[in-house]
Amino acid sequence: MSIEISKIERIHMNDVVAMLHRNLSEFMPQKEEINDMWNSFTIQNNVQSIVALIDGIVVGYGSIVIETKIRGGKMGHVEDIVSHEGHRNKGIGRVIVDSLFQIGKNEGCYKIALQCKEHNIAFYEKCGYSVSGISMQQF
Repeated sequence: MSIEISKIERIHMNDVVAMLHRNLSEFMPQKEEINDMWNSFTIQNNVQSIVALIDGIVVGYGSIVIETKIRGGKMGHVEDIVSHEGHRNKGIGRVIVDSLFQIGKNEGCYKIALQCKEHNIAFYEKCGYSVSGISMQQF
């Protein structure tokens, strides 16, 4: 089994949206919204998204948002790490996280952070991340 990492393309969008819906969020856009979502997403210059492929099939996804801080440094925010439920425990998540870290380093990020649920802490620690602070949200 060979995991290929590739920049996301429009042909991957339906698979990625479905995988995110099944694993991370209840939100599922209507099919007629997908093109507009793709167009809005891809015009962002500070976001890089990748897919993991096995034999050309999307089995994982993740992205990194590059933020330019007020003092000029760059920080990366890893987002939406997901792997297909039928391909878990095969190292896909690790390959995605490592690839996004490398993208951040190549972009000059001095720090790369992510938020996760408590049950995912051990996975991210295996990827070299450590718990730092408290995350809060308001909806």
